[in-house]
Amino acid sequence: MIASLLALALLTQDPAGDVDRLNADIAALKAVRPRWREIPWKSCLLQGLKESREKKKPLILWVFIDRPVDDARC
Repeated sequence: MIASLLALALLTQDPAGDVDRLNADIAALKAVRPRWREIPWKSCLLQGLKESREKKKPLILWVFIDRPVDDARC
Protein backbone atom coordinates (compact mmCIF):
# COMPACT_ATOMS: atom_id res chain seq x y z
CA MET A 1 0.00 0.00 0.00
CA ILE A 2 2.80 2.40 0.85
CA ALA A 3 4.47 1.60 -2.47
CA SER A 4 1.30 2.50 -4.36
CA LEU A 5 1.06 5.76 -2.42
CA LEU A 6 4.66 6.54 -3.35
CA ALA A 7 3.95 5.80 -7.00
CA LEU A 8 0.93 8.08 -6.89
CA ALA A 9 3.07 10.87 -5.45
CA LEU A 10 5.60 10.49 -8.26
CA LEU A 11 3.00 10.60 -11.01
CA THR A 12 1.19 13.74 -9.93
CA GLN A 13 2.09 17.31 -10.88
CA ASP A 14 2.49 19.03 -7.49
CA PRO A 15 5.25 17.14 -5.69
CA ALA A 16 5.22 19.30 -2.54
CA GLY A 17 1.47 18.88 -1.97
CA ASP A 18 1.61 15.18 -2.73
CA VAL A 19 4.43 14.59 -0.29
CA ASP A 20 2.40 16.24 2.45
CA ARG A 21 -0.64 14.17 1.53
CA LEU A 22 1.47 11.01 1.40
CA ASN A 23 2.93 11.72 4.85
CA ALA A 24 -0.60 12.28 6.18
CA ASP A 25 -1.76 8.97 4.69
CA ILE A 26 1.20 7.11 6.21
CA ALA A 27 0.59 8.72 9.62
CA ALA A 28 -3.07 7.66 9.45
CA LEU A 29 -2.04 4.02 8.89
CA LYS A 30 0.18 3.88 11.97
CA ALA A 31 -1.34 2.70 15.26
CA VAL A 32 -1.17 5.38 17.91
CA ARG A 33 -0.53 3.02 20.82
CA PRO A 34 -0.29 -0.66 19.90
CA ARG A 35 -2.16 -2.71 22.51
CA TRP A 36 0.63 -5.28 22.84
CA ARG A 37 2.99 -2.59 24.16
CA GLU A 38 0.69 -2.12 27.15
CA ILE A 39 1.23 -5.72 28.32
CA PRO A 40 3.48 -5.79 31.40
CA TRP A 41 5.91 -8.47 30.21
CA LYS A 42 7.79 -10.52 32.80
CA SER A 43 11.17 -12.06 32.13
CA CYS A 44 10.86 -14.49 35.06
CA LEU A 45 8.40 -17.36 34.69
CA LEU A 46 7.85 -17.63 38.45
CA GLN A 47 6.91 -13.94 38.74
CA GLY A 48 4.53 -14.32 35.82
CA LEU A 49 2.88 -17.39 37.35
CA LYS A 50 2.48 -15.61 40.69
CA GLU A 51 0.88 -12.54 39.09
CA SER A 52 -1.32 -14.72 36.88
CA ARG A 53 -2.69 -16.54 39.94
CA GLU A 54 -3.18 -13.33 41.92
CA LYS A 55 -5.09 -11.60 39.13
CA LYS A 56 -6.85 -14.81 38.02
CA LYS A 57 -5.81 -14.18 34.44
CA PRO A 58 -4.23 -16.54 31.91
CA LEU A 59 -0.51 -16.67 31.38
CA ILE A 60 0.94 -16.51 27.89
CA LEU A 61 4.35 -18.11 27.61
CA TRP A 62 6.59 -16.99 24.75
CA VAL A 63 9.40 -19.44 24.09
CA PHE A 64 12.11 -18.98 21.51
CA ILE A 65 14.51 -21.78 20.71
CA ASP A 66 17.39 -20.94 18.44
CA ARG A 67 18.00 -24.05 16.37
CA PRO A 68 19.94 -24.51 13.17
CA VAL A 69 17.87 -24.63 9.97
CA ASP A 70 18.90 -28.20 9.22
CA ASP A 71 17.80 -29.51 12.63
CA ALA A 72 15.34 -32.38 11.98
CA ARG A 73 13.78 -32.40 15.46
CA CYS A 74 10.21 -31.19 15.94
